[in-house]
Amino acid sequence: MLTRVIPMGDPIHQIRQTPSKRQKSQEIVGAEAANELFFAVVGHVGSGTTTVAKLLKAALERNNAYDVRLLKAKAEIVEWARERDLSAPASAEARTIKETEELQDCGDKMRKEDGDHAAVARRLIRRVRSERAGAQGLEAPDEDTVIRPDGAPRAYILDSIRHPAEVHLLRSVYQNAFTLIGVVCDDETVKIQRLSKKYDDGGEGNVRKFMARDAKAPEKHGQRVADAFHLADFFIDNSEASQRDGSEASELTDAVEEQLERIVKLITHSKIERPTAAETAMYHAYGAMMRSACLSRQVGCALMDTDGNIIATGTNEVPRAGGGVYGAAFHTTAEDGASEIIDERCAFSAAGQHCRNTREQKQIVESLIQEILDAGVCSEKERSKLNTVLRSSRIGGLLEFSRAIHAEMDALLTAARSGVSPVGSRAFVTTFPCHYCARHLVSAGVDEVQYIEPYPKSLAQRLHDDAITNQSVGWKPPSCGGDKVLFRPFTGVAPRMYRRVFLKDRDYKNDDTGELDIGKPAWAHSSHLGRISYVELEANLSRQIRGDAPHG
Repeated sequence: MLTRVIPMGDPIHQIRQTPSKRQKSQEIVGAEAANELFFAVVGHVGSGTTTVAKLLKAALERNNAYDVRLLKAKAEIVEWARERDLSAPASAEARTIKETEELQDCGDKMRKEDGDHAAVARRLIRRVRSERAGAQGLEAPDEDTVIRPDGAPRAYILDSIRHPAEVHLLRSVYQNAFTLIGVVCDDETVKIQRLSKKYDDGGEGNVRKFMARDAKAPEKHGQRVADAFHLADFFIDNSEASQRDGSEASELTDAVEEQLERIVKLITHSKIERPTAAETAMYHAYGAMMRSACLSRQVGCALMDTDGNIIATGTNEVPRAGGGVYGAAFHTTAEDGASEIIDERCAFSAAGQHCRNTREQKQIVESLIQEILDAGVCSEKERSKLNTVLRSSRIGGLLEFSRAIHAEMDALLTAARSGVSPVGSRAFVTTFPCHYCARHLVSAGVDEVQYIEPYPKSLAQRLHDDAITNQSVGWKPPSCGGDKVLFRPFTGVAPRMYRRVFLKDRDYKNDDTGELDIGKPAWAHSSHLGRISYVELEANLSRQIRGDAPHG
């Protein structure tokens, strides 16, 4: 079946048109810009994602005259259920936890029956097509019609993301034009209060159970907000309860609204915005993270002093004799006059390319199973079941046998070898520190730790509640007389977005007068999304060099 393309006509006919004059390459690329932006919000229940989506809509309309469409994932789930005559709430706006759990059940069933963990986002993409067609005065499109953007500035806000597969799909389709906003509310008490107020059946017991399912359901097709959250491009803090009364927006502080305004300015480049010290530090941590060849995970850490200087970085990697870790320096070993790089990391070791920690866990499990069988507690036929149970227990979370030192330890040791004191510094870590690293950070004199990805295995706050806090209100740094190190989620531009919004891609001044004058990028905007495919763009660029040489 042939695909119809609206409103630009037949693409084959289009690429055969003869231009009135030869265009520059950047003019051709720029002319095919979609001028569309795509946003989605993600956050744990009680964090205020819907309010953030509404205020983002207002910020886009106010500052850039965008035609903004707010699309709700809940509405797509309700429609899916009705199409199949399944039991579903009459409205996506549930007023009880029970009604919301029915929506969750439908969403889970939708992902499972469709065999696609990104099923909700897929329907939102279809809704985007429909909204674009309506904005251009076109009839509702069938599934074989390509609705091309007409170049008018539009933005689509998707409320909200509940599974990492949805993020990956949206990012694959909309590329750099897609921005995921993570709404942070690290104060559990605030979330419980909000949910108890929102839902008629919101007792604390019901709310806690509801929050646990939302964060990470046991089924892979269930909601996995905890896994989707750390994939955000920008993190907004909405932890503080509002002092304003009345509407839902009263939950937000003025600071949150300012952050939303900043996001718009960063993405549209309507004003020069530079990174905060925290954003730069986390970007360094992210760079350090990618040095790791650990077979389990990559983690990075950066230590920043009070003047904003990076004093050390670290990665989770195997230590190397002489100091440091493998892959972090230009070390070579000379043998018979030849220079040879010796790399004994788990991924490259000649002694065996495998994870030592996993091997040790496996041996512990096998030893325990044999002891249980020898004691006559279970029969041999229960061996497989025992193996599954033990491997999924806390034994599977043991950290002791990894060859790699952790990123936080590497950073602290790097500072020590350099003769730089970490006292009063701040640590920026891509993943929440484990309890081993947490006690080292406290002992080293670090004032504050910021992180992006959670780490459920960590017992840091339980084991060291006398020295660690997650309450920022009224907190005083230990270097200034305080008694606890602050552990809190990172907020601001995430490392994955850093280059897109901070790299200078246009003129900032008038060349004649030197006055501030923000221009347009010579080539594509940093959030550029083409409205035609790359093969069509190839044709547009090629057609002007086929026999188009000027006649003299």
